[in-house]
Amino acid sequence: MTISKAAFRAACLAAAACQAVVAAAPAAAQAAPRAPLISWQLPARDLATTLLWIARQSGRNILFEDNVVRGRRAPALSGRFTAEEAVRAALDSSGLVVEEHADALVIRARPHADTDAGQSEGEEIRVTGTRIRGADGPSPVIVASRTALEEAGITDMTGFARVLPQNYTGGQNPGVAGASDQGGQSNINNSTTLNLRGLGADATLTLINGHRLAYDALLQGIDISAIPLAAIDRVEVIADGASALYGSDAVAGVVNVLLRRDYEGAQATARFGAATEGGNVQQQYTIVSGTRWNGGGFMLAGDFARNTPVLAADRNYTRRLNAAQTLIAEGRQASAVLTGHQQLFEGATLELDAQFMDRTMAKTSAFTIAAPTVNGQINRPAVRSWAVSPVLRMDPGGGWSASLEATRSVSDTVLRTRVFRNAVEAPGRARYVNRLLNLEVGAEGPIVRLPGGEARIAVGGGYRAFALDINVQQTTAGVTRTTRDATETRESLFAYGELSMPLVGADNRMPLVEALRLSAAVRYERYEGIDAVATPKLGLVYDPHRDVRLKFSWGRSFKIPTLNQVNQVAAGGVLPATLFAPQPVPPLPANATVLVLGGGNPDLRAERATSWSATFELRPQFLSGLELQASWFDIDYRERIGVPITDTLSVLANPAAGDFLIFNPSIASVNAIVAALPQAITNSTGRPYNPADVRVILDARLRNTARERVRGLDLAAQYGIDLGGDRLLLTAAASYLHATRQVREDLPSTERSGVLFTPPHWRGRVGGSWQSGEVHLAANLNYVGGVRDNRLAFRSEITPFTSLDLSARVRTDTSGAFGNVEVRLSALNLLNEEPEVIGTSDPSAIPFDSTNQSSLGRMISLSVTKTW
Repeated sequence: MTISKAAFRAACLAAAACQAVVAAAPAAAQAAPRAPLISWQLPARDLATTLLWIARQSGRNILFEDNVVRGRRAPALSGRFTAEEAVRAALDSSGLVVEEHADALVIRARPHADTDAGQSEGEEIRVTGTRIRGADGPSPVIVASRTALEEAGITDMTGFARVLPQNYTGGQNPGVAGASDQGGQSNINNSTTLNLRGLGADATLTLINGHRLAYDALLQGIDISAIPLAAIDRVEVIADGASALYGSDAVAGVVNVLLRRDYEGAQATARFGAATEGGNVQQQYTIVSGTRWNGGGFMLAGDFARNTPVLAADRNYTRRLNAAQTLIAEGRQASAVLTGHQQLFEGATLELDAQFMDRTMAKTSAFTIAAPTVNGQINRPAVRSWAVSPVLRMDPGGGWSASLEATRSVSDTVLRTRVFRNAVEAPGRARYVNRLLNLEVGAEGPIVRLPGGEARIAVGGGYRAFALDINVQQTTAGVTRTTRDATETRESLFAYGELSMPLVGADNRMPLVEALRLSAAVRYERYEGIDAVATPKLGLVYDPHRDVRLKFSWGRSFKIPTLNQVNQVAAGGVLPATLFAPQPVPPLPANATVLVLGGGNPDLRAERATSWSATFELRPQFLSGLELQASWFDIDYRERIGVPITDTLSVLANPAAGDFLIFNPSIASVNAIVAALPQAITNSTGRPYNPADVRVILDARLRNTARERVRGLDLAAQYGIDLGGDRLLLTAAASYLHATRQVREDLPSTERSGVLFTPPHWRGRVGGSWQSGEVHLAANLNYVGGVRDNRLAFRSEITPFTSLDLSARVRTDTSGAFGNVEVRLSALNLLNEEPEVIGTSDPSAIPFDSTNQSSLGRMISLSVTKTW
């Protein structure tokens, strides 16, 4: 499917192809004012390209399935027509029809005379958030098309992650410092993972064309930067719990990166850019090619990018640091995506998605501010990932469709380190290999005719196996030893069902009830040796007026413990009891010791969440082109995995810590615990270890104890204005977030938003674009709210981070060597907004909040694209 124009309306427009809704469309169209005339001069070419040009020039949404227009040609268009008239002219002699619904033009195959309504729905448009064709899911959908991202000057998926208001850019993202507060070493290989609502990259499920991929490195995120932007059709974001539809990890939401199904012709792009303050010199080369034939087609996209680093010496606010300290890592990345499809016979099509990525990076972390670096660490990660997903789609008739799909995916990261302490080098090597095998079968179709239309059901099930191999080596004094060598594997069986029931539709609508649809879904997953979880979801979509849509969803979601959490090495250490204050009553003897247990825990179980959302959508017909959306969300995330002790040294006198303490254990129990540890305990008492001296065992291993509550509001608006032959588009999006966390439910909550190194309360983006013929201008203002620095007794305010992006594009549409050439000039952070400096107790620490404020500075780039 192809959708033009960046918008967040895909869930509503997905219902446009439903027969009941289409039946009401002509009456609405008759009441609408006549659309403006536009001057058209388009050459004869393939139909898909002509439709995209009409959409781009008119600003109208034009929706069509790739297999519907595949292999068809459009005649040349010359004259002044409305967008709908231009589409109808392009469809002349194609055997296709166009139908209008709200602000969308939907291209469909002309039904045969003997085709019933149920069969004609076999070409319904799908969207993320429901498995029912033609249904509008109850969760809000955010859509970003490749075209809109490119028009805004964004060149890769890392850029998309930065501008999505619902995403938190801390943690596993480039540019985040390697200090403990600012994300530690979570971003081992400089990947980019989406982190909706700030709940963690492992709580956001990221799909590619609806398929799962192998996790990235240690923390169970998915690296979206491995996908070239040129290979993407659009990105759909469901910022709502969706485990009932998609399974584990879909707690904060689902991000589905949809690839271009095929392509006709070839396109090459070269881009060069640099930060005006120094560093980050970029070069990027992209090629897209493909072809269509009767019954099939393919698209192949390749991308190569390289950038130089941004060092502390390049920025005035970090020049007191060691000059070699890296703020943004240097790197090189090559990636490729192949998609294809071939009709095997009537009613059966084979599809294939394949991708490959190879990346190397380099980053220096200085432990001191002295130069040259004699105390520090140099990391050189290399990652190679690939995935192959064949899908067999079948049309058994009766309005039903079925699919059989498989995915094999691997992500292999090798991290080489050189640690220097007092000029003595200790090299190290770590390797993390993630593997995935996913098999799934599904079917969808109608079951009964209701007053509002056909009730439809989707069912399916499958098998998933994934694994993580960890091998860590360290060299000290010339001796290399393996400090961690393990493999954690996991298997799951799953089954799901979803039901959509249109109670009120075009045939039985009534005052204040234009449409009413109920939905229900449930999914069961069983993880051998871990947990078995059933997650339901209920939804309602209600149109009290043809201009207004209300949505409500409630559901439960879950996340299985990450492979690293289960596999972490359990460790033990003995400390003198005199370190702990205050002492219990009565106090411990002078020679008493405390055995502290930490690390992983094989008894971890699934994290669970309950979420609901309510959405209001307005598309007034009296003001064509205006769209408003507001969504309230609430996520109650329980049994989160974490360390249950917040203040270890005062724990002995804390009554709330009783579940984690064993006083006066027997010598036999101490010996049994120590013997079960995979490695020897550390002894920090200054005297020989004696199990008889252990008077307290403190179990601080990972447990399912924490609870997070996230609530907030998403706002979005869009207004498109036709100005003769020109088009003005205004957009705005904002997200408000309030989050709290309890380490244990018996402890008070702490703020997890609006404070340093956490998501801000507000993020937003406001923009406008103007198109006149082959010229396009865009401006976008990005806002990251301020946070409070609460590390000291007095609180200081960190001001918001606001950046302005500009992009200009001109395209030639003539023949010859300089025909179909596009030149784009972009300036990101045009006003060169800088991070605000914060206080640090360590003079070598990064002196700004790198999780929310970027050190990139003003970035200027120029790209040239040639299309054949």
